[in-house]
Amino acid sequence: MEETLKVRVLRMAPEGEAVAKAEDSARVIFISGGAPGDLCEARVFSAKSHFARARLSRVLTAGPDRVDPPCPLHLAPGRPEPTCGGCDWQHLRYEAQLAHKTAVVRDCVERIAKLKAVPIRETLASPRPWAYRNKVLVPFGEAGGRLTAGFYAAGSHRIVDFRACPVQPELSVRIVLKAKELAASLRWQPWDERAGRGWLRHLLVRTNSREQAIAAVVTRGPQLPRGEEFTTALRAAFPQIVGLYQNVQPMRTSVILGPRWNKLWGAERLEERLGRFSFLVSPGAFLQVNREAAEILYEAARSALTEDGRSFDAVLDLYCGVGTLSLWLAQSARRVVGIEENREAVRDAWKSAQRNGVRNASFSAGTVESVLPRLLKRGLGSALAAVVDPPRAGLTVPVLRGLTARPFERVVYVSCNPATFARDAGYLSTAGFSLRRVQPVDLFPQTSHVELVGLFDRIGPRA
Repeated sequence: MEETLKVRVLRMAPEGEAVAKAEDSARVIFISGGAPGDLCEARVFSAKSHFARARLSRVLTAGPDRVDPPCPLHLAPGRPEPTCGGCDWQHLRYEAQLAHKTAVVRDCVERIAKLKAVPIRETLASPRPWAYRNKVLVPFGEAGGRLTAGFYAAGSHRIVDFRACPVQPELSVRIVLKAKELAASLRWQPWDERAGRGWLRHLLVRTNSREQAIAAVVTRGPQLPRGEEFTTALRAAFPQIVGLYQNVQPMRTSVILGPRWNKLWGAERLEERLGRFSFLVSPGAFLQVNREAAEILYEAARSALTEDGRSFDAVLDLYCGVGTLSLWLAQSARRVVGIEENREAVRDAWKSAQRNGVRNASFSAGTVESVLPRLLKRGLGSALAAVVDPPRAGLTVPVLRGLTARPFERVVYVSCNPATFARDAGYLSTAGFSLRRVQPVDLFPQTSHVELVGLFDRIGPRA
């Protein structure tokens, strides 16, 4: 039987939940949908010796940061399920979201990295807190005999069907809804993960600042019955679409995109602008989902790289994606070398460098673990800096060893995960580097996710 408690919400936790405690109890209660200052009634569904997890039943007294979330699918007391697992902080005022993200970053640096005196700057706001995402991946499913397309409920693969989404641009939402309608009329069978049958998995839509789009249907096999009908109808409905693809993902995995791309029609890449640069982006290549906030992030990274008037013989951009940050940094570096595992993204990076007339940036395809040692053996100069933007899992031990055992004088660490950043900061701080400051940037409004830029300088003699 579930235990019902009256709890006071104290703060937000790194993974998006709220931290609460019951009166006269030291046990920590984690609650989704809570806001600091709330007095809530919550039902415990999982209990350990020192903490528990609970569902928010109702808010008795709202805290000062609570607002009514505009999305009807957002988790909120009194709203019936299903609830979307996407935007976990819609119930917080935007100014409060920024303050709590700063606090989360500070907590991770102090608690995980054990670094108490590092300046944590205030989180820089996104210029647009709504309708900011330039890419959406929507899974298909089936419920009650009808085709569904939406987002996963929190902690599950149960699809929450949707008609609108306030963090997506209107064009993306309309394309998704039309694609769902066409797929249903063509009797396409959605992939059933549990039963292992069906073949229609996801729809990818990428948009740009010019209101253009490129889209891809993700399927389990190469078949696409009546694919020409689908392509013709979607093009007719949306002249803004410049290219259509099929991506084939045959594996029974949570990894959305597979290795095979079939062009159905149109352009191979979508053009996007960041600052003064024009980039060509393949459908599956990595690009920050918030274009305007990405410009703020990249400028924060460039500022960290050049702080105190420093200059370097070469800057290595590890995990460079399509080269957006590399080109941004090339304005303030003698030479930039990007490393990226995705070969299609590397081709995009070379094309973008040529397109923008950037001659001091080059790119290598392969894992950072394999390419970095080879580049350093060739000799890149005596004064080196590294800019790293790894996946959420952070840096691997071989990469950390490469950064600390080689002649890097400065490391600029761009991260989307404060916890793994703090773990790596602890490693770097015991291996000859000092974390001088951290600048959080809000690329993901209405969610608990936060991007950050950390500046590390070597304090000991170089290897």
